[in-house]
Amino acid sequence: MHIEVVVSGWEQHCCGKAFRRGETTTVSIVALDPGQTAPDAPARFLEEHHGQTPADVPQWDVTGTVARVTGVSYEQRSRPGPHPVFERGDAIASSAELDGVDARGTGGFGELLLLIDLDDDTALPAYVVSDESRAAAERAAREQERAAQQGADSLGRLLDTIADDALAAYSTVATIEQSEEGAAVTIEPLTAEGASISWARSTYAGSDLISVKVGEGRFSLDADVEHAFELREMLTAAAAGRVHEKVLRGEESTEFETVVESADGRTWTASMTYAPLRMGNGVVMMPGVIGSRIRAGDHGYDAWA
Repeated sequence: MHIEVVVSGWEQHCCGKAFRRGETTTVSIVALDPGQTAPDAPARFLEEHHGQTPADVPQWDVTGTVARVTGVSYEQRSRPGPHPVFERGDAIASSAELDGVDARGTGGFGELLLLIDLDDDTALPAYVVSDESRAAAERAAREQERAAQQGADSLGRLLDTIADDALAAYSTVATIEQSEEGAAVTIEPLTAEGASISWARSTYAGSDLISVKVGEGRFSLDADVEHAFELREMLTAAAAGRVHEKVLRGEESTEFETVVESADGRTWTASMTYAPLRMGNGVVMMPGVIGSRIRAGDHGYDAWA
């Protein structure tokens, strides 16, 4: 019999073994949801060797012959909102059959699909939904329900209006993405020197906030109608080029400020202080984004139009 084994790219890059078509291999597998597999397709399993399988999910080793190695990459998509999250889309961006891959190699693809020939009497782990996965699904369902409720309240309707107005006003000068429920928006101006803006309303119970990112600055607004109007003014300020970055260098730390100015002169300021990690011998470690902000120095953003 044949089974298909999915080898994720990060597992393979970290410490995956070599796979060659026609060679014998042993893989540690966990069953994937059979409801997501076509009836005439081989049973699908996930290869996992980092101890991440929950204790209540069966996993064991099987040995067979590699009949086919396929490299697959999927389209990547980013969620709208101020917190950059990239997730795999459903569409396949590229794929190819490979003769094999070296240890820790993927042939340049995001994941590997191994078709493995096993003895017909080989025992295979059953598909089990772990308590951990069930709890995560319940949390996601609660958040989805909360998002639906938020979308129907007065603030949700106002945020929808702000997003619709932004689309009407700026679609020719910016790329605008909005989440399905409408509570998260990202606007990237077409001009490279313009300030981007993104926002999202929290769906976590007990934390009703509007998170906003303008330029490099991050702001938290109370989730109410009054602060939604402030969000609208921040959007107008970004489009008009009334956003400025400041870098205040000190001996032990650097402070960054993002200042957003309304048309009537009011300002919102987001501050962040960073103290670099000193390694000795004059070596200083810092994240790349911090170095970029230091190199950019004080500057203002251009208007979108």
